[in-house]
Amino acid sequence: MAATEFALGAPLAVQRWSEELDRETPKKMYFRKFIGRGRDSMIVVKSELNKKAGEKITFGLKMKLSGDGIEGDNIIEGTSAEEALTFYNDSLFIDQRRKGTKSKGRMSEQRVPYNMRAEGRDSLTTWFAEDLDEQIMLYLAGLRGIDASFHVGLSWTGRANNTLVDADSDHVMYGGDATSPATLAADDTMDLTIVDKGIALLETTDPAIQPFMINGEKKYVLLMHIWQAYNLRQATSNNDWIDIHKHTDNQKSMIYQNALGEFNGMILHKHRNVIRMDTTIGSYAVPSARALILGAQAGMIGWGGGGGPGRYTWNEEKDDRGNALVITGGSIYGVKRAIYNSKSFGVVAVDTACTNPNA
Repeated sequence: MAATEFALGAPLAVQRWSEELDRETPKKMYFRKFIGRGRDSMIVVKSELNKKAGEKITFGLKMKLSGDGIEGDNIIEGTSAEEALTFYNDSLFIDQRRKGTKSKGRMSEQRVPYNMRAEGRDSLTTWFAEDLDEQIMLYLAGLRGIDASFHVGLSWTGRANNTLVDADSDHVMYGGDATSPATLAADDTMDLTIVDKGIALLETTDPAIQPFMINGEKKYVLLMHIWQAYNLRQATSNNDWIDIHKHTDNQKSMIYQNALGEFNGMILHKHRNVIRMDTTIGSYAVPSARALILGAQAGMIGWGGGGGPGRYTWNEEKDDRGNALVITGGSIYGVKRAIYNSKSFGVVAVDTACTNPNA
């Protein structure tokens, strides 16, 4: 009697597992709720290279007109009231990134009750999700920092021709009365004053950092390290904190998912991957962390290849004359912070003193 069988490496099996990798990876990503195709997303998906050849996506920003106009019938020709349109551009590169697993051999697999395909998929899913989250955080901050748990090394400066670029002077703030990394002191920690100062900067900077519009109201995100969030909580009275937290109740927008609260239009988030620095990084005088005030179009991400289901590849093969199963996953993509005319477009860095409260 004949039996239908899909052998190791069969095309249909590969497609199934590549689609599962693509479907499961975003579920484990922190930044998933901030990624979208619309211009009001924090991380905007650039789809120009989906199913098309190329490695670079270029996009532009048109600046507002400025200066005075002309009154009445006064001649406008040849005056400063006739103004040229000004455009700035930025580029995003994509490249392939792969990760694999390999079994010791059939006897090793025999000793344990595990499905190596399923275990490999789960491990690669977690790795790709964490890796992409880390890259987004690194590019938004513009600093590598000191966290040795990241997948990339401490000397990492970017990938796919997308160079890590530090915050410009118009888009960085400091805790307390500090004015630079060198003037940060141990007591220049995160507090609500920084939120108020951040809103004042957001509403007066030019070009303006675009807010997220939620129910007709302007909102921004403050993403802090867990230890910065601890400092903020300690600097806030219990009654004030209850009021801050209640603003997140019954909110349907994904931007509120797992938020700590909201203050003055700033939605408060925390994450362990927020970049930390110490005195070995630049001129930082004390252990610090770089929180991020984020608006729309803060970053860009683009994929090559198929786009959508199947944009992650899955390859299976046997080494050692068919004894050892090797699984490799991969994706063609690029990430970066939006920068026009050498200025950040949707990010303000907030450097504060930051130490482990349990140390």
